[in-house]
Amino acid sequence: MVKKLGIPKPKKRKITLPKLKKKAQLVFNARIRERDKDLPCISCGKYTTNPHCGHYVALGSSSFLRYHPWNANLQCAGCNLFKRGNLIEYRIGLVKKIGEEGVEWLEDNRHALYKWTESELNEVIKGTFIYQH
Repeated sequence: MVKKLGIPKPKKRKITLPKLKKKAQLVFNARIRERDKDLPCISCGKYTTNPHCGHYVALGSSSFLRYHPWNANLQCAGCNLFKRGNLIEYRIGLVKKIGEEGVEWLEDNRHALYKWTESELNEVIKGTFIYQH
């Protein structure tokens, strides 16, 4: 009879929170681009073949609004990258889309901090996370 060696199986690596956050952002951004694919840039109104997911409140300003669907909309590369979001025009387009009250809610929460949990990030990835307003 052959005796089996006690070689441990490799442990399944747990994905780190920063990597999970990055994955959630990539999936969320793709979902926003898909949602708005037939719409023009929220800032300048031009249609684009290179759509970006532009955030009204910058990701570095509010971890709370990072994955909020009101805060993310289709933008052209020109507005998102070269005009730093073209925020004055973005706000005008956003008011048309979600209303003044919605935009003010985003602005009121622009500095809100939030610590995302692993389960919440997995919900963002699955598309099942719902904000409680």
